[in-house]
Amino acid sequence: MGDRNAPGAVQVVTTPDYEAMVIGAHPDDADFGTAATSALWAKQGKKVVWVVMTDGTEGGEVPSIPDTEFMLMREQEQRMAAEVLGVKQVEFLRFPDGHLTNSEAARKAIVKLIRKYRPRVVFTHDPSQHILAPDPNTEPNATAYLNHPDHRATGNIVLDAIFPAVGNPRAYRELLTEGLEPYRVHELYLFFSAQINTYVDVTETIDLKGKALECHVTQFGPDADMHTSIKTRAAEIAREAKEKMGLDMQYAEAFRRIKLHVPPAEPQEEAPTEMA
Repeated sequence: MGDRNAPGAVQVVTTPDYEAMVIGAHPDDADFGTAATSALWAKQGKKVVWVVMTDGTEGGEVPSIPDTEFMLMREQEQRMAAEVLGVKQVEFLRFPDGHLTNSEAARKAIVKLIRKYRPRVVFTHDPSQHILAPDPNTEPNATAYLNHPDHRATGNIVLDAIFPAVGNPRAYRELLTEGLEPYRVHELYLFFSAQINTYVDVTETIDLKGKALECHVTQFGPDADMHTSIKTRAAEIAREAKEKMGLDMQYAEAFRRIKLHVPPAEPQEEAPTEMA
């Protein structure tokens, strides 16, 4: 942290442009993690942008499809899903699927996009979630989920980009010549986290989440019914919100919310004094 009042110092922008940026590892990750919340906020008139880190070319069962063809198919599916949700902007970074690392190039790409869109909130994967496993003693027929390395890499890339580089005037100084000034993200929402502290009531947009996921035909087939499983899970999250926080919701999405910047309170204008 340097002297912000030094001659020539570049001030950090703290006023957001977009309400949210959702950064997922693959096409459909943002849908699973945040689709209903994204749709809700878009419906409220808030600007939301989605970012896909990888080209998605390892997310399939047919090795004979050329990578470029499959990448374009998945990107089109993601655009269609975003349109269903009211998300107007989608950025594709096209890092190799299955081989994403917390590299200089990946961090710079995220710094550039955050400075470009200036989201108040950034959503991404919780990088600390490696193994999601039920207790085999109490659930003997349930299996564990090993969190995809691209998911964990994405979370780490985003966190390492947000601090310190996004708000550091001396980081990636070439971006200043593009008009991309340092910026301070206000909040971070991590999805698929074991440390949930925030629940969003998505009852009015849960059907859109199912519809968006059904756009990903390469993943689920042309006749998939995503609504049942999505509603079942969202109802479970809503019950958890009731048990933990006393919140009444029919369907919910859950996040670990982290505050990074609290804007100073605006001064209250004093009421004029009436003269007798």
